[in-house]
Amino acid sequence: MVEDRLARRRRQFPKLKGWRRNRAGNWQIEIRQFRVTMFENALGWGGVISHPLRPEGAFTPGRCGNFTEAQMVAFDLLVVLEKQLGEP
Repeated sequence: MVEDRLARRRRQFPKLKGWRRNRAGNWQIEIRQFRVTMFENALGWGGVISHPLRPEGAFTPGRCGNFTEAQMVAFDLLVVLEKQLGEP
């Protein structure tokens, strides 16, 4: 069975080479004008996604137990935001 495009994008998202640490030490990637920033605090891992048309940012729901799990949740939110803003 051929993996669909969205499933392939989701599976590859944590492995993208664009992940870098920002000045605050958080992991961040910029993809199609979206900035995805992952952070860890006492509650676990979370993320925030911003876009020039939505600079206030959208936070991932809840907290995750590890970085990769949080990346998957952030990817799911990214897909929703892409649809809302009319991105491919």
